[in-house]
Amino acid sequence: MVPGYRDVRQLDSGRTGRVFLATYQETGAYVAIKYLNATLRRDDDFMTRYRQDAAELVEIDHPHVVRVYEYVETPRRAAVVMELVDGVSLREILRENVRVSPEAALVVVKSTLEALAAAHGRGVAHRDVRPENLLVQADGTAKLSGFGIVTHAEEPGVPAGSPPYMAPELWTRGEAGPLADLYAAACVLFEAVRGRAPYRGEDLAALRDKHLVEPPPLEVVPDALRGLLRHGLAKAPALRYASAVEFLAELERDAVAGYGTEWEQRGRRHLAEPATALALRFPLARTEREPAPRAAVPRPLPALPPYLWLAVATVVAVAISLLASGGTLPPGPATALMPPETTADVPPPATEPPPDPSGTTSPGPPSADPSGTASPGPSASGPDRSASDQRPTGPPPSDSPGRPRPDPTTRPSVAPTTSRAPASPPPRGSTAVTGIGILSWDGSTGSVRVTADGPGSVRLRLSYLRRDDGGVSREVAGESRTLSGGTDYTSRARRDLGQVACGHRAHLTLVAMTEPAAANGPQISEVAVDGPACASPSQPTPTPDGQAALRPVRPPAGASPG
Repeated sequence: MVPGYRDVRQLDSGRTGRVFLATYQETGAYVAIKYLNATLRRDDDFMTRYRQDAAELVEIDHPHVVRVYEYVETPRRAAVVMELVDGVSLREILRENVRVSPEAALVVVKSTLEALAAAHGRGVAHRDVRPENLLVQADGTAKLSGFGIVTHAEEPGVPAGSPPYMAPELWTRGEAGPLADLYAAACVLFEAVRGRAPYRGEDLAALRDKHLVEPPPLEVVPDALRGLLRHGLAKAPALRYASAVEFLAELERDAVAGYGTEWEQRGRRHLAEPATALALRFPLARTEREPAPRAAVPRPLPALPPYLWLAVATVVAVAISLLASGGTLPPGPATALMPPETTADVPPPATEPPPDPSGTTSPGPPSADPSGTASPGPSASGPDRSASDQRPTGPPPSDSPGRPRPDPTTRPSVAPTTSRAPASPPPRGSTAVTGIGILSWDGSTGSVRVTADGPGSVRLRLSYLRRDDGGVSREVAGESRTLSGGTDYTSRARRDLGQVACGHRAHLTLVAMTEPAAANGPQISEVAVDGPACASPSQPTPTPDGQAALRPVRPPAGASPG
């Protein structure tokens, strides 16, 4: 649908549009493209504001902001090309686990406030901070998505936004701005530790009244968080934190006072565990049957066992846990108004979204490694931009249907922004990991081989996962080690993943990944281990009175009683 990109499949849909996994055709890098729904496109006020916001959003390059690469608009479409974040939303984590630890909640909100500070500094308010727009990667880091894209509630008189997170001034005056974003961030902090938003009501009117007059229920949250929530959920904007920076500074002080100097490391671990358990829901976890874009192939490593790909989804998920350092996008993508599409203008997508998508937001932009192994916010590897590739200064292109399709890497711009191709390769001179392979793994011991193109430092991360009958994979342990001084390393893996009960089976998995990311991506090896046979009913044994007795025996799993 967007020139220069190829839609692969739909990732999500909701109130504001539909999100597709796509590839940048020139490099094969993965991106996410959000097609705004017809309701938003018909809202002149929204479109005018969003075009202005888009010019700022493409300039924001922050580790906790889902990167916006391009905004493309035609008479029939409006689409946002974004960084692909391979992870799950905080909403999904809370849906599965109800709540997270206070340290994990503080980590999520710290990331949110850092993202808001970067956006507010450019005059862009988020307008819809909520768990659905916070994406958690397998290493426990979080990114905020969905800037500026918010719809009106279905009931008349209710302003745009998500009611459980809307500040009083939004309900009464429709004022969305930085201080309303801080209120919403405080609501997210409350929900992350309690498993529910601070206010609930039978209907919107009741919920509105609680936001306007009811004191926040601070008695149900940990003591260390009460001061943050008291100020963050203040009814009057003037009584809240003056900025995201101020909120962030107090959060860090209170976190250290309440949970010690290691609170952030623990919080990331507490987020990584539930995120990794949901690995099969990661966007790239379902691409194993899709042909991967062509990429440079490293010298081959020994073949991996056939069962390697049975858990490939888990691989990709945990892979992201390293923040792979593949390519990164050059600063300054752009907003573009494209001429009307013609049959010749648009490359055939794998799945073309209907003209009027109906739905909501889900994040994701160009990742660097086309193999899908890049870090949770994939980076895409794209062509180098020469010094002569300057922003055009002429007027925007006309909407004439006969206009030739522009080169996707030099798309025309509106106002002072220009479009760029997704991600450039890593800087020359840095050590690249040409391959990684698991040579052996029996459920407790194994070995991993790593090859690099130079003697520089490479970080090897090993994760040990276990999945019992009917359960989900969970990370039991993990370890990291630094390799340097050579180009070919063999490293031992050893970990006791626990006993398997009689009559049961456990799947024990080793996941190996590197930073920088290996050219062939993270690797996984899984073995099934059966517990010992359960004892069968014993022979009668004499009792002191000479009578025979039978010892009761628990039947093996799956056996029916009687």
